[in-house]
Amino acid sequence: MQDLEIYDCHIHLMPDHPDGPEIFRSKAKEAGISGGIIFSMPPETTLVCGEHPMPWKDRIAHVLDFCSKLENYYPFYRIDPTQANAIEQVEYAKNAGIKGFKVLCNRYMPADGLNTYRKMAELDMPVLFHSGILWDGGEVSTNFNRPANFECMLEVPRIRFALAHVSWPWTDECIALFGKFANTRLCKKDTPDMYVDSSPGAPDFYRDEIFRNFVFHRYGIEDRLMFGVDGLANSYDIRHTKHVIDTDRKMFDRLQEQYGNYEGYMWEGLEKLSTEDRNPFRKTFRNAVKKNILEFLNGRQ
Repeated sequence: MQDLEIYDCHIHLMPDHPDGPEIFRSKAKEAGISGGIIFSMPPETTLVCGEHPMPWKDRIAHVLDFCSKLENYYPFYRIDPTQANAIEQVEYAKNAGIKGFKVLCNRYMPADGLNTYRKMAELDMPVLFHSGILWDGGEVSTNFNRPANFECMLEVPRIRFALAHVSWPWTDECIALFGKFANTRLCKKDTPDMYVDSSPGAPDFYRDEIFRNFVFHRYGIEDRLMFGVDGLANSYDIRHTKHVIDTDRKMFDRLQEQYGNYEGYMWEGLEKLSTEDRNPFRKTFRNAVKKNILEFLNGRQ
């Protein structure tokens, strides 16, 4: 798998960091990244530690301009879906060229934004949510980001959405929610398409167990896991990105060697699959670094 083209689905633009797109392009290439998703500056409702806000139309223009100087990088707009003009922002972003949305629920429940997500679904635009514990300067925000609270997305037919950071520390809850969406798709064809963003949150020593469990549950994570680093486009960390790529690649190789022939619990109907498809650790990584990201962006054909 050494020759894989690797995309990063989780790249931020943040205030008070100076690098422009040319510097980012150079750093990303050195780190081994060929494309991915770049989020706009954050809305004023999620700023922490003295960061300065940027008007919403300016934030859209800024990420579009940043990505226009790059190849294979897709601009996402960070939106507060509970704002009074959120639907207007979604429509404007779509018309301007934004490819999807990023939402961080720091003071509201995911269900509070359902009308906004329905507009995203209507426009065939994906949304990536923060999920899991939130380092936000000491705000009381944990309950807003538990994965089970995103069960409300069942009320938004056909939307593609992702939960970031495998919802650490509630990774088992994330697996169970992913399984519920997979099971619901068997009887409801307009069920939302749930993806999982692998970007760090869980420490390295814990990730083997998380991804072993995801694959063993056999809910189809190999087609819906997306590789992410959670870095800053305007201050990209080459060393950290290389570390995440290397540790994840080795982890999935190690899991394949250790569990490739495992024949434990299987989800209904999968007993006759080949060993590789039954325990597809290498396939999961191979798909996560590009194929699944592009399908999240464009829909599954």
